[in-house]
Amino acid sequence: MGTSGPLTGYAYVTPYDPVQHFAFVQGDIGDGRDIPARLHRVDIIADVIAGGDSIRKTFACFKKDGRGVFIFLRDGTAGVPVNITGMEPPGSEAKRIKEWREIGLGAQILRDLGISSIRLRTSTPMTYVGLSGFGIEITASEGVE
Repeated sequence: MGTSGPLTGYAYVTPYDPVQHFAFVQGDIGDGRDIPARLHRVDIIADVIAGGDSIRKTFACFKKDGRGVFIFLRDGTAGVPVNITGMEPPGSEAKRIKEWREIGLGAQILRDLGISSIRLRTSTPMTYVGLSGFGIEITASEGVE
């Protein structure tokens, strides 16, 4: 992240969960429209131990665009997943509720920062399709690569 330029950091806490979630803003949000953004669920192994390649690529694109917002969504202690296996059955109610909680939290953070539409940087384009239900328009979905 050090080569991407200056960042402004924000920490968020919900009344339901003691962990902090973070937003890092590069450049000027301006009118809050068409902001390059990534909503990222923290994964200690991929992000720190394996080198966080997608994080570096995202910040490099933010630098090129001159702006962007990176949201780190955490659960558990220090970003370690509460369910270490992370394997709720596909289509399970628990998995659906967890995904909606993350989408809602990410949307609330974006709105708090004054953002109304984003160019979503993601490796799985459909992950945050529900953001529109929270008032955040996705104007484009762009790969992390």
